[in-house]
Amino acid sequence: MFVKSCWPLMLFAALAAAAGPVCAQGTEAGRFLSVVGDVRVGREGAPQRVAQRAAEFYEGESIVTAVGALAQLRMTDGALMSVRGDTEIKLERFSYAGEQDRNASFLMSVLKGGLRSITGVIGRQNRERYRIKTATVTIGVRGTDFEIVHVPLQAASLEVPAGTYDHVFEGVTSMENRAGVMLLVSRDQTAFAALQGTTPPVLVAPPAALFGRTTPLPRVTPQTLLLTPIDAPGTSPTIQTARTKTSTPIRTAPLTIVPLAPVVTGADKIMLTPVVDPANPTTTTTLTQVVTSTNLAPTTTTVLPLITNILNSTSTLLLKPPK
Repeated sequence: MFVKSCWPLMLFAALAAAAGPVCAQGTEAGRFLSVVGDVRVGREGAPQRVAQRAAEFYEGESIVTAVGALAQLRMTDGALMSVRGDTEIKLERFSYAGEQDRNASFLMSVLKGGLRSITGVIGRQNRERYRIKTATVTIGVRGTDFEIVHVPLQAASLEVPAGTYDHVFEGVTSMENRAGVMLLVSRDQTAFAALQGTTPPVLVAPPAALFGRTTPLPRVTPQTLLLTPIDAPGTSPTIQTARTKTSTPIRTAPLTIVPLAPVVTGADKIMLTPVVDPANPTTTTTLTQVVTSTNLAPTTTTVLPLITNILNSTSTLLLKPPK
C-alpha cells in the first residue's frame, strides 16, 4: 500500500531530476558556425562538452579554446563572433526576443585571449545594454566591427604588456576603466588599458603580434557582394551598392571558390568594405557583416569566411585567414 501511494511522487521526482539539466540550459544564445581544434563549452561546476559545428550554446556558459584552436559563432540576434585560440570567455547575460525587444541585452566577460565581433541587433538598437568586460575595463559598442584581446600577466611580453586591447575596424567603441575614465575608440584605432585598474585607457599603435597589419588601409563605400552558385554555368557574381541596389558585374566567367580557412556554409550575401593595398597589385577586401543566409552551391561545400581577408585575383576568389 505504501509503495503504491508513493509511486506517483517518486515518478514525478525522477522526471523532474531528468529534466533538470535541460531546463538549466536556458534560452539558446547562438550556435557554432565552425570549430577548429579543441574547443569546450559548459557551465562552471559542470562537465564541459566538446563544441561542434551547428551546436547550441546558452546564456551563462563559458567557451574555452585551446592554443591554435578557433571557434566562429552566430548569436540569435545575428551578431557574429570569431574566438581566438587560448581564450576563455563567459556569456554572463543574453536576452533577445526579436527585433522589437527593447529590453534585449548582452554582457560577456573575456577572462583571457581575444575575439573579434560584428554586432547584431542588440549592438545596433540597444547599445547601452551591450557590454564586454575584462579584468581591466568595460567596453561598450555602437554598432561596429571590433576585436578585443585581454593579455593576462603570465602571457605578457615587452611587445605586448598585460592589459586589455581594443581595436576597431568599423564604428566606435568605448573603453571605461574601473575608475570611471572613458575613452572613445574610432575606426582603425587601438586602445589599451593596463592591468592597474586606475590607469586611464590610452590610444596606442596596434601590436603586430596581436592584430597583424598595423598600417590602416584606405577604404571606399561598403558594398554587398552577391556570390552566384559556383555550379551554375554562365552566371557571374555581381557587386551591389548597399544603398542603391544597382549592380555591376565584377567578372565575366563563373566564380571559383577555393577554401583556405575555416568557413561558414550556406551564406551567399555578405557585407564587404573594399580596400586598396598599395603593396599588392590585386584588390583586397575585408568582410564586415553577414547580411543574409541562403543556400549557395548545392553540389559542393559552400565556402564563405566569417572574419577573414579576401584576395580577389583574376579568376579565383581565395579565402585567406587573418594573420
